[in-house]
Amino acid sequence: MTITIEELDGKYEVFSEKIGGGVNVPDGDGTTEIRNGLTYRKDKNGFIWESSFTIAGKDKVQMESTIDPSHAGADKFIRDEKGNLTKGMLTYRAILDVSHEGPRLVLKGDINHGGEVTRLILRKL
Repeated sequence: MTITIEELDGKYEVFSEKIGGGVNVPDGDGTTEIRNGLTYRKDKNGFIWESSFTIAGKDKVQMESTIDPSHAGADKFIRDEKGNLTKGMLTYRAILDVSHEGPRLVLKGDINHGGEVTRLILRKL
């Protein structure tokens, strides 16, 4: 199965879990919508996520996400590449595997950032 950008379009549930290293993974769980390979959303913490998705091969999608914590509450931070707390923008990159759970498209992969590994799962609604 080779996925197309058009097939990615739609609303998704977003789940993340820390699977290695570090102590602080931004909790960006919620929902998002991919349109023309792009997303924009504000999560429950006030972090703004902008992501782009490109086809990276058979059953593979490359994701690049920029997170902006500057609009979040005074006690909400993210960690930079060195593990320091910051309100600055950061970019995460990952290759996501494309599969199906029944009729639902699923994108799954690991983000390695600042000594932490986060498993990301997007399930199409």
